Amino acid sequence: MKNPSVVQKISVRYQDLDPYGHVNNAVHLEYFEAARIAYLNALAERAGLGSLQAGDIPGVYYVIAEANVRYKAPIYFEDALHCSASIRTVGNRSFVIDHELRAGESYENGRTVAEGTSAQVFYDPETEEVRPRPEWFLATVAGLENRAEESFAPSKGEGG
Repeated sequence: MKNPSVVQKISVRYQDLDPYGHVNNAVHLEYFEAARIAYLNALAERAGLGSLQAGDIPGVYYVIAEANVRYKAPIYFEDALHCSASIRTVGNRSFVIDHELRAGESYENGRTVAEGTSAQVFYDPETEEVRPRPEWFLATVAGLENRAEESFAPSKGEGG
C-alpha cells in the first residue's frame, strides 16, 4: 500500500507466538484492529469529535461483518512491525478497510508479512440494527485519504 493514511507501530508480545516461534495466525487480526483503532482516532480528530469511546468514534458504532488475512511471511518475536489502515470503500451502511502489515525498521522499508481487509457495518446498539452512515463520514474519510468522495463508491457486489 503506497502512502497509507495511518500506520500504527505494533509490538510483538511473547503470548502472540505459537510453538514454532512465530506469530500465531489469529493474532494478525489483533494487529489489524490496532491499526483500525488508530485510523478511527485520526478520523474522529479530523472531524472534531473528540476521543474514541471504547474504540468507537463518539456516536458512530459499527460491527465487523467480514475479515480476511493473506499471510505472506512469518513474523518473529524480534520483528519490528508496522500496520497500515486505509479505507477502500464507503457505502450507505458500511465501509471496507485495507490493511498491510510490514516487518522492518520502518513501514516504508519493511517487508510485507500479511495483507487483509475488514468490512464494517454501521450499527445501532440500542435497536441492534444496521443504520445509515453518518452524514459527515464520507467527506471526512475523503479528506483524510486525500481522495475524491466518488472514488470510495463500492463496486457491484461489494455491498453498501
